[in-house]
Amino acid sequence: MDWNQVEGNWKQVKGNVKKQWGKLTDSDLTAIDGRREELEGKIQERYGYTKDRVRKEIDEWYRSIAYDLSRKSEDLADQIDTIRADLERLSSTVSRVASTQLERAQDRAVEAATQVEETSQTQSNFGISDCLPAWGSCLALSRVDR
Repeated sequence: MDWNQVEGNWKQVKGNVKKQWGKLTDSDLTAIDGRREELEGKIQERYGYTKDRVRKEIDEWYRSIAYDLSRKSEDLADQIDTIRADLERLSSTVSRVASTQLERAQDRAVEAATQVEETSQTQSNFGISDCLPAWGSCLALSRVDR
């Protein structure tokens, strides 16, 4: 991690800065805005430390936060791997369920088509007779012998 990452993540890092150097005010932290030179100057101003002492403290703090951020990054990578594995298992399960449902739907479609075909054959065995055209209705349906 280089100092540019501190600047880029200043909103997250400044809480750690405040914990390390409690005399820095919120106004100081806003003015610093992640810039190392500004941080050095504000620590010198609030604590009265020499420039060398301030640089040493910042370097030590920087190493500790870099280690913590690195560890957090590794933890995050592990969590991402776990989520990725969970998603792969979920995808496999969804695929299996979808395949089963598709097979069931296909079976039902075949059954429905068979029923329609059987019904059509049964209905074709019947004919209309004795219809009275004047009334516009049928008096009876009779089975046609074949």
